[in-house]
Amino acid sequence: MRDYLNTNAPTHFLFPIDGDHLNERDGNVKGDTLYFTATVRSAPNCKVTVNGVPATEENGLYCATVCVKEGKNTLSVKNKTDGTEATALVYFSTRVTGKYRISSDDNILFLYDITKNKDTYTSIFDNPYLAVYKKAHDLYGAKVHLNLFYAFDREAAKRFSLERPDFDLSMVTDKFKAEWEANADWLKLSFHANAEYPDNPYVNATAEQITADYHNVRREVLRFAGEATFSVAATTVHWGSANAECTAALRDLGHRVLAGYFTLTKHGNPSVSYYAPASLVGHVTHRDFWTDTQMGMHFSRIDRVTNIGTLEEVMEDVKAVVADPYCGGFVSIMIHEQYFYEDYKNHRPDFEARVLEPAKYLCEHGYTGTHLADVLDALY
Repeated sequence: MRDYLNTNAPTHFLFPIDGDHLNERDGNVKGDTLYFTATVRSAPNCKVTVNGVPATEENGLYCATVCVKEGKNTLSVKNKTDGTEATALVYFSTRVTGKYRISSDDNILFLYDITKNKDTYTSIFDNPYLAVYKKAHDLYGAKVHLNLFYAFDREAAKRFSLERPDFDLSMVTDKFKAEWEANADWLKLSFHANAEYPDNPYVNATAEQITADYHNVRREVLRFAGEATFSVAATTVHWGSANAECTAALRDLGHRVLAGYFTLTKHGNPSVSYYAPASLVGHVTHRDFWTDTQMGMHFSRIDRVTNIGTLEEVMEDVKAVVADPYCGGFVSIMIHEQYFYEDYKNHRPDFEARVLEPAKYLCEHGYTGTHLADVLDALY
């Protein structure tokens, strides 16, 4: 397995690691330059420099104050005593901090409702589920990203008490295409998976499978909502899991950033972390973004899933994230569509509040809504 932290190398960065994204909270900013402390592990009692700056040492741990500019930067450490060295590609942007996003996974049922009521609805926002996000946008400037299943089937229907027919995106009405396009600046649709089951569909899948599933979703979204509405650059894959082959396929399809939890279970296993091993997840969980520089894919950490726990617990966590010096620069909150419906087994009666209250808090604390693709554009 690849050693993403390069811990086996005689000289290696502890912070930042290759692919890290830095922000103002990591040091001091002067103009377009961030000054921060880089930390390196190397043999003790040696002469070590980071980007030419002599490092101070204590028991083989070396520190040096260095600087990076907006965009991509290469850090280089050299042990001039034993000749070992290492590099790390890192990113820095002053235009990422103070932004937030709302995303929702497992979406398809609202499109069935809009299609069923196409002759009575005068707007897509007559749908009560979409109306929640419209309110978040109108009141708090939220930008919203909905990740779509291609199909709703009998297996998914088992979790609902009311009868729900099979449905897929090829059946969605295109009556409201112009309205979708008119709201595409703040409301995006993207690929999530073919269907809710099986769980973790892309952990052992092939590039051909995920590519076919992606094209099925994209084709229909372009038909009923227009190209501007479909997000090519960013998504959350179902369960936030995909092997390296499937991730590379998404990269080749145009994806630049994938969102996930990047947390560890109580047993120390990666959760909703794509193909990242536990050692890497333990680092990324404390950052807003990380980039696999070999894969050519950016990853964004979802800070809070708001359908989990009580609303009070959700808000406590959102406040804690904002206060965190390393995770609070960019805040990402997420929810799942099915929790909106009264007949769902785990229905959340306060679903609307679980979207609006975090958005309100973030807005009142100076955060502005954005899309992941727009955040990454700030790095280039």
